[in-house]
Order: sequence, then structure tokens, then C-alpha cells
Amino acid sequence: MFVLTIDRRASRRDRDGLDMRAERDRLQRDLPHPVLDWDVNAGDELQALYDDAAAALAAVLALTATEQWHVGLGVGAVDEPLAGTVRESTGPAFVAAREAVNAAKEQDTPAVRGNEWAEQAGAVLGLVCAVRGRRSPAGHEAAALAESGLTQHAVAARLNIGQSSVSRRLSAALWHEEREARDSIRALLQLADGHEPDRAAADAPRAPHQGATQSARTPARHATGRQTP
Repeated sequence: MFVLTIDRRASRRDRDGLDMRAERDRLQRDLPHPVLDWDVNAGDELQALYDDAAAALAAVLALTATEQWHVGLGVGAVDEPLAGTVRESTGPAFVAAREAVNAAKEQDTPAVRGNEWAEQAGAVLGLVCAVRGRRSPAGHEAAALAESGLTQHAVAARLNIGQSSVSRRLSAALWHEEREARDSIRALLQLADGHEPDRAAADAPRAPHQGATQSARTPARHATGRQTP
């Protein structure tokens, strides 16, 4: 199981800046649906329980992108039968989530705790976050549109630029490489949770991107560290 514990950044300096109950409701609405719903844990912390590695990873990346939260992911067993709320639940995954969010505060990036597979997942997650952090605004924009399922042609039309410019932006943003790394994180999280990785899901064609051109699917070889002007 996967426990997500998040703590608001700079909460001591801005205690009145966020309605935690309203934020809880927003997360419950906008993020992948957890097994036990998002709830206020203590002060400026929110917590949820997931049973799916892909959903947990998507939530971690979405929360990190807001730059509003310290994000900790704990992987492991939970005490059963499950309690009615995440605040009433216990188990090793919750202990690992506490360790993870504390580590996230120190390193200022998302942290994953649990067993050795969880640590490996956290290392690759840190790389993905670093890649995202180095993107130019243009790279962020192109990557977000491509991630939504638009083809290169559709992205070009949306941005009113040429298709070759879209390809260059995605390559400079290392979007192709990031997607492969996310597959690795998901597989490592499954191993951390005691399950064999879902190879079929990783190897299956990604339906939202079926219409992309070949250049959109092929990683660039010269893009590392480069931002699109």
C-alpha cells in the first residue's frame, strides 16, 4: 500500500494562507481517487492511502508541481481491516510516510521510504523532478499539452508554432525520457509493495499518444540540459 503524507510549505510563516479543509476537498476531487480519502492529519498536513502504484505516482507528481507541499510517500503494509478514515489507520506504510515527509522537508524534493525498492523508486523520482525543474516555460507548456494526449500536430496548432518547433521543445524538455523514467518508478513501487511489476502495462502502446508522429515518439540525442529559448 502507498501512504501519501504532505505538509504545507512555509506554514509557520503563513498560518492563515490556506483553508486546509477546502484544500482536502480539492485534492480529493482533482487527484487520482485513493482507497482512503484525503483528510487533514495534523495542523498543515494532509494524508491519503492508495493501493495502486500508478495512481500514487501521479498524485506525487501533481502535488510536487504545485510547489506548495513537502511530499512524502510511504510504501508497505497497513494494519487490516482498514479503518474508516486515513487518520485512524496504522501500519508500517504510515510510519514510512512519516519518515518520507520529514526527509522531503530536509531535501526539498519528494521522498519515498519503505524498503530498498522504495529507496530506489525515490532516487529515480528525484531525477524526474530535476528534469522537470530544468525545463523552460516553453518546455513546460509543450510537455503539458503532449501529456494531455495531443499529437504533435495538435500541440503545434494550439501553440501556433511549427511541428518541428514542438519536436524541439519536447526534446529539450526531455519529455520522452521522463515518460520512460516514470515507467521505471511505477515498476519499482510495485516491487516495494511486494508485487511483480505490471510489464504488460509498461509495454503496451500508450493510447493517448497513438497519433503522435515518429519524431514525437523518438527521444532526442542532443537535448540533455538544454532549454528552449
